[in-house]
Amino acid sequence: MMEMEMEMEMAVSKTFELEKAVCNHGFFMMAPNTWIPSTKTLVRPLRLPDNSSVTVYISQSRPNFITITATCRDVHQHIIMDQVRRMLRLSKEEDEAIKEFHSLHAEAANKGFGRLFRNPTLFEDIVKTWLLCACRFKDSLEMAETLCTQQKRKRGMRKRECKFPTPQEVCTFDRNKLKKRLGYRGDRILDLALDVTSGKINLERFDSYSNGDDLYTELKKIKGVGDFVSCNILMRTSKGPRFNTAAEAESKGLGTLHSKLMNVKSGLSGLLGSTKK
Repeated sequence: MMEMEMEMEMAVSKTFELEKAVCNHGFFMMAPNTWIPSTKTLVRPLRLPDNSSVTVYISQSRPNFITITATCRDVHQHIIMDQVRRMLRLSKEEDEAIKEFHSLHAEAANKGFGRLFRNPTLFEDIVKTWLLCACRFKDSLEMAETLCTQQKRKRGMRKRECKFPTPQEVCTFDRNKLKKRLGYRGDRILDLALDVTSGKINLERFDSYSNGDDLYTELKKIKGVGDFVSCNILMRTSKGPRFNTAAEAESKGLGTLHSKLMNVKSGLSGLLGSTKK
């Protein structure tokens, strides 16, 4: 079956705005995500079942719908759409939770806050949260870029592909080199990948938890996952009272968060460009 460029439309709620659903947290600035302000388009590679990847372009040209453009096979459309739903929190349950949240916080409703952008997989969420720990955000961005370009160069290609590695791929990385580039986080990331690959940890079952406290307890059992990482993940699963408290704290007083993030990204781009050898 041949690949072809496809446009997939997904219905969204009448209050959904792609820019606000994406640009509300530092995750959207971390590789392999790319936000194009001029067209308000999110670009990033997504994984397919055969471990290959496809670059998707997500945009919103009209209310109530988003458009996903990708060169792929017809059989892969639902796989791509499922990952986009997770990133943008597109589900009936999420819409109901945001509606309830907005009923309690008029300011958040007026500013369109409520959704926290996340990654296609929980594995990527956890790893990127580790990359945020005990460092400057500039360093977090650089470490994410490093992790996404660890794959071996493909024959005939001058540049490395920038895609987030799977647990299986992380297991092939050299521990010493990973620690050299990511510090203590390298050990944590490799250990998590080994546990996921061996079946010792099943991250998929975490999505089945209906109680935030139970999920919090399970997350804390993962080596290297403390309060910050656990609460960060809970915010992105919308489960339990810890999410509600954290979401409230994050939403208040952050009316200019998006503009601040974009200014930071612009400044970092200039800084990173000027420091390259």
